[in-house]
Amino acid sequence: MERNRVGNSGLEVSSVTLGAFEFGRRVDGETASRLLEDYAEAGGTLVELPSFAGPAADVLGTAGIPDSVSVAARVGIVGSGENAHVNAGRATLLAQTRSLLQRLGRDRIDLLVLDGFDYDTPLDETAAAVDQLLRSGQVVHVAAAYLTGWQLATLRGAGIDVVAACNEHSLLAREVEQTVFPAADYLGVGILAGAGLGRGLLTGRYQGQSTAGTRKETSAADYVDELDTEASRAVISGVLKAASALGTSAVDVVMAWNRLQPQASTIVAPRTPEQLAEVIDSRLVLAPEILEALDQISDPVYRSSSSTSA
Repeated sequence: MERNRVGNSGLEVSSVTLGAFEFGRRVDGETASRLLEDYAEAGGTLVELPSFAGPAADVLGTAGIPDSVSVAARVGIVGSGENAHVNAGRATLLAQTRSLLQRLGRDRIDLLVLDGFDYDTPLDETAAAVDQLLRSGQVVHVAAAYLTGWQLATLRGAGIDVVAACNEHSLLAREVEQTVFPAADYLGVGILAGAGLGRGLLTGRYQGQSTAGTRKETSAADYVDELDTEASRAVISGVLKAASALGTSAVDVVMAWNRLQPQASTIVAPRTPEQLAEVIDSRLVLAPEILEALDQISDPVYRSSSSTSA
């Protein structure tokens, strides 16, 4: 697995990040251990916790994280459900980081992810808390999730040394290319692309068949359905056609497209060792005409300009 530098920082990560979205839900401790072992053996270097409050940290703490694998952990969300909100205050960041270290059984978090933009807490307070965590050695690097371009620039301007932006990016979610990508490039910030398989939709497993055993049959159904639109189904159809023509899988096509994007790593959340193997074994190189076809059906700006010119 290739390694890429994250922006202008000294942090290097593998081209695929192992997302722990399913850990503690549909992935038990034994399977989590197998996934971590297989991922590390393939050269993977980063596992990402999807939320502070979720069960993934406890599963990872029990399963054991290989020494060669770093941890990206999210902080800054308090409450749950409709009451969940961003809180980047000093007390919250320090307490949640301390809790994560205890649950993970580690002495440091390699990449602490500020999980959203806090409009209410003074940036000076957030910056001071981050600085304390960095100086104490509890945190090595800092990232930010779900920020716009101007929010990313605002954090950097406040003295918060954000080295990576964590934003959803796939063939089904390309809006960040218009604002976040240019801002990150200008600031020297790397990109960690979340939901690289389009929340599972781009695998083609939901197309014209039973959804049994998929996220559509779990509490994550709303998360998947949000992206399951008429436009996305057209993209998925195009991916499946490309896979059929190339004699490969939809996952192989999608991961080949992901590797051509300006991101340091793509986050995927496999549920089984077989699903992980399909991702990390991908070696496909897309021909220019295939890449152009995928852009035509997936890029909203491209589609808009094409329809206007027509």
